[in-house]
Amino acid sequence: MSIYRVLPGLLLLILLSCTAAEQRPSELKPGERTTLQILSTTDLHGWVLPFNYATDQVDERYGLAKVATLIDSVRQTTPNLLLLDAGDFLQGNQLAEYYAREDASSPNHPLLAAMELLEFDATVVGNHEFNFGVPYLDRRIAQHSIPVLGGNVYRNGTDEPYFKPFLIRNIGGVNVGVVGLTTPGSAVWDRPRVEGILRFGDGTEAAGRFVQEARAAGADIVVLLVHAAIESGSSYDIESVAMENFGRQAVETVPGIDALITAHSHRVVERLSITAPDGREIPVIQAGRWGSHLGIIELELEKMTDGSVQTVAHQSRAIAVTHAASHPDVTALMAASHEKVRGYVNQPVATTPQVWDASEARIKDTPIVDLIHYVQLEITGAQLSAASAFNLNARLGPGEITRRDLALIYPYENMLYTVELTGGQIRSYLEHTSRYFTGTSGGQPEINPQWPGFNFDTIAGLTYTMDIRQPVGERITDLRFQGSPVRDDQTFTVAMNSYRAEGGGGFNMLHDVPVRWKSEIPVRSYLETWLRDKEIVQHEDVFATNWQLRY
Repeated sequence: MSIYRVLPGLLLLILLSCTAAEQRPSELKPGERTTLQILSTTDLHGWVLPFNYATDQVDERYGLAKVATLIDSVRQTTPNLLLLDAGDFLQGNQLAEYYAREDASSPNHPLLAAMELLEFDATVVGNHEFNFGVPYLDRRIAQHSIPVLGGNVYRNGTDEPYFKPFLIRNIGGVNVGVVGLTTPGSAVWDRPRVEGILRFGDGTEAAGRFVQEARAAGADIVVLLVHAAIESGSSYDIESVAMENFGRQAVETVPGIDALITAHSHRVVERLSITAPDGREIPVIQAGRWGSHLGIIELELEKMTDGSVQTVAHQSRAIAVTHAASHPDVTALMAASHEKVRGYVNQPVATTPQVWDASEARIKDTPIVDLIHYVQLEITGAQLSAASAFNLNARLGPGEITRRDLALIYPYENMLYTVELTGGQIRSYLEHTSRYFTGTSGGQPEINPQWPGFNFDTIAGLTYTMDIRQPVGERITDLRFQGSPVRDDQTFTVAMNSYRAEGGGGFNMLHDVPVRWKSEIPVRSYLETWLRDKEIVQHEDVFATNWQLRY
């Protein structure tokens, strides 16, 4: 692997040489051709090693260490290579959480250190980069040399990009521009952390601006690197926030784009092209999630007589890492961090004599979700609690409950809010969440494949029936509070997580509702504190059946 160990005295000279190389004009002569390989990862979410800290088991399907072996293989045969990441690197597993919550002052971040070792040319901010706040993100970026792009993230109240919008690398005689943009949805999902600091602009508009600027700065071709999915549209419907997934729209409407790298949906996208405004077919790649694949776009380029560089052939493919070995240099780099995090997540917080199983938590009331409800109600003093069964594979007991168990139950960095809702809004909320089911088939619930499981919520403190045999809008029946029917004009205080309270998941009836209280402490931390105080927990401590699914 070409991982250079640079002597400190040579660092300035090398940096100056690289800067000069990036700025020199294209060296191809008219009629000459060259091949460029654009390698990419996306949605790494802290997965450096092929190891699931939530289960304390090796998982050979994932990990940047395994991607590194594939990168090494390509580098040995390909001189003209660009290595990019499409964002969501700073949050997502217990390693990422540890370095944000327990060791936030460490001199480097393990995942960014691994990317630095592998000599990534650039990454782009994803929405989860803001989960721990802007100061934390700024500090981690400053610790490492990898360029972090994000052209449509502006300083609040201005059109000045907070992050670098693009860069240009001279590779094989071709000046390759990389324009980095991110989903504007962070303005919704992380509003408490970004409001008043950052403004998230329209991705397609920003692409129009910065593709043109990159071309004017000397780029022969432009790669659009976006933390947004290939599918158009949004999971929210908030007029003041631009479209969540804009990659396709940008390529179809903005001239001058030569390749598209997408992210955010955790899908694998390969062997796909989109028609540009001038009729060219633009290759697209998306490399899955958690280091599951190495994405490759191959461009055959030719210098034309008018001085432009054109793509004369292209292909895109995603290579799974399952059968690749972990790269020894990355494994060695991670050794100390890996053991530190394993020790942390395996610490017990309580014990239970029973089994707590989430496998049926979306079709019936269960103790494992009621544990979340109970703690949220106790912390906030609210009348009601809303929560999701995030992971149907979550299971506790019998025996010790550890921090990694809590990560299975509650994997996200959501804060806790108390909001005020009317009875009418609560009914709309429950009708909306019932979209998780398309109806019934053969007398069994039929799941909507387009509806993420984390967008199916239940509400504690009320009793109700969800009848999925009926159309959405007529499914919630017998909705009662303390035995009396809920009136549309009745008001309630409701504990819920910050993502939902800000309207995340298309719960637009919640956007801008009165917030009566909010905390900067993650819900998972409240669960841990409550369990530590309880020491021994049983179903009867938290469980009360209050809803049923009819099918």
